[in-house]
Amino acid sequence: MNINDGGRRRFEDNEHTLRIYPGTISEETIYCPIPARKNSTAAEVIDSLINKLHLDKTKCYVLAEVKEFGGEEWILNPTDCPVQRMMLWPRMALENRLSGEDYRFLLREKNLDGSIHYGSLQSWLRVTEERRRMMERGFLPQPQQKDFDDLCSLPDLNEKTLLENLRNRFKHEKIYTYVGSILIAINPFKFLPIYNPKYVKMYDNHQLGKLEPHIYAVADVAYHAMLQRKKNQCIVISGESGSGKTQSTNFLIHHLTALSQKGFASGVEQIILGAGPVLEAFGNAKTAHNNNSSRFGKFIQVNYQETGTVLGAYVEKYLLEKSRLVYQEHNERNYHVFYYLLAGASEEERLAFHLKQPEEYHYLNQITKKPLRQSWDDYCFDSEPDCFTVEGEDLRHDFERLQLAMEMVGFLPKTRRHIIHYWLCSIVNCLPVCVHYKVVAVFFEICGCAYLSKLTMFYYFVKEEMLFEALVTRKTVTVGEKLILPYKLAEAVTVRNSMAKSLYSALFDWIVFRINHALMNSKDLEQNTKTLSIGVLDIFGFEDYENNSFEQFCINFANERLQHYFNQHIFKLEQEEYRTEGISWHNIDYIDNTCCINLISKKPTGLLHLLDEESNLPEATNQTLLDKFKHQHEENSYIEFPAVMEPAFIIKHYAGKVKYGVKDFREKNTDHMRPDIVALLRSSKNAFISGMIGIDPVAIFRWSVLRAFFRAMVAFREAGKRHIQRKTDYNVYELTFISILENTMPF
Repeated sequence: MNINDGGRRRFEDNEHTLRIYPGTISEETIYCPIPARKNSTAAEVIDSLINKLHLDKTKCYVLAEVKEFGGEEWILNPTDCPVQRMMLWPRMALENRLSGEDYRFLLREKNLDGSIHYGSLQSWLRVTEERRRMMERGFLPQPQQKDFDDLCSLPDLNEKTLLENLRNRFKHEKIYTYVGSILIAINPFKFLPIYNPKYVKMYDNHQLGKLEPHIYAVADVAYHAMLQRKKNQCIVISGESGSGKTQSTNFLIHHLTALSQKGFASGVEQIILGAGPVLEAFGNAKTAHNNNSSRFGKFIQVNYQETGTVLGAYVEKYLLEKSRLVYQEHNERNYHVFYYLLAGASEEERLAFHLKQPEEYHYLNQITKKPLRQSWDDYCFDSEPDCFTVEGEDLRHDFERLQLAMEMVGFLPKTRRHIIHYWLCSIVNCLPVCVHYKVVAVFFEICGCAYLSKLTMFYYFVKEEMLFEALVTRKTVTVGEKLILPYKLAEAVTVRNSMAKSLYSALFDWIVFRINHALMNSKDLEQNTKTLSIGVLDIFGFEDYENNSFEQFCINFANERLQHYFNQHIFKLEQEEYRTEGISWHNIDYIDNTCCINLISKKPTGLLHLLDEESNLPEATNQTLLDKFKHQHEENSYIEFPAVMEPAFIIKHYAGKVKYGVKDFREKNTDHMRPDIVALLRSSKNAFISGMIGIDPVAIFRWSVLRAFFRAMVAFREAGKRHIQRKTDYNVYELTFISILENTMPF
């Protein structure tokens, strides 16, 4: 029996209680508890509600899911399963479903024209519109303007008035402010009831700036501009870590799909709903500034027909922070999924996959790691545990939520088992493997060889001695002979770390590819189908930590390019257009960061190109890299070097100065698995592991489709043979039976 069967069967057989709020449909009832199982559909729940509340059966009802009190409503299709959607809610929402700010299900009445009846919504909108018109005509006094919803309208535009205006709006829970066509969002760190249906209706097909600033207005303008101009649109989200970029992306994507589906949750929206927790588990981690920080950038493209109906979607990821897998700074953690696995696995799974507590794994307790020892004999990975738990976190619930989300996206049980158990356990269990050298000619042994046997026997399915050899030695071919040379301590650790990072990166790429396949629509592949799209770019925010390395260097360079794009389109090109049209205009001075971008990326002396040169030189060191930076750019005003002998350099970014330590710059720039390890893992007897290593995931998928086609064809042919055989046997039996009747009937 599969060791997952017990836990999964308990989850599927459990009877849950859904609290349905009927609202004005049954005003004497606050909520109605309805028992339901995982596979109970919305139609079945509504039937139970009609019988329990004695509702009018001639009317049509639908269930609506609200993501927080006052939040936007998503209408469930009759075949949707409310319990499955409920299990994706945060743990606090499940524990406090009677509180004022919870996730909940509402019962709504469906009108004859297919729209949803919201009671007083239309009258509320009508009164609001009439009041606005009366104020415009002077019949009602204008409200005293204490703040401006567009910073361009400030009478005196400077840093002080700008910040003061944002502060005043934030005090009144106005978190959105325009700067022309740009929207500034300030993270309130709490949910505000400004995302419900009345706001969806308010901003539908309205010109930007006519109403109070809102993220729905940006989505609505992009959607209608796409339909009217027949051109693709893109929304760029930028900001510091913890500023709310990911949540803003979720609001945009949900609203863009809602505009297409008229409030009904489409298949695309449901897959995106499931894809969110999956990408969050594998790509988010706790940092010093944010307990749920995205450690990768993503671009989500929603594809539409020319009529505005959603066709499908596409997700592309950028800059996965692979180094986090092997090292974390103080008060930071590895990726969420490892803690989910170690906390949520059943006892059978813990025994079968040899799982321990997080503090027992080297890659999960890097926070207070001791300095690297120079001697092999006293080298050790012991460290003190730190920040393994986060206040208010329920890792067991998060693990169940991840399992259900993967099921919603389309990962089969066997695939989920391979990903969560074989693949993740193979990474987390290679962590204790370190190399121990004894001063005997070419003699090695692995510290904790039981871990190596475990890796080869349970996870990689390769020969133990071959994995041992690949981890501790390298092969060099000279004229007429082949040399096997032992690694130094630091080299062996680098090889092991590169293997773990490459394995995790390959897994993440494959998961993103499978999500894209689930989001893909067959019409996307038809060349004669005209499609439009809206893209949402959610990339890393600008980062400046106590210790900044190659990851922060890449992230901040990406933000420099975004800032340059902003400058080009908002200031430079706009002012050039004013001059071309002869408009009287005083040029606005702005900080042009072109010089900073050239410092980093311009050929042939940009920092990135100098780094590539040093990465290809076997005798290069951190000091030679720093010396090359100094030699080429010592006179550049955008780079500084500390006065003391410190292996670091300082870049003047648009957002301020950032100091980068050059340690591990070269290693991270050339981070990849050695060819002998790639060849070894590709020879694995486990098809999932061998197929994942070193091969394009698209090629893997195409081969799996081809293999499935031939298997289906063979199965269909065998079924046809059995059908013909059964038909032949039936005809023989029928003839025999008739013959017997003829011989026995009296005439």
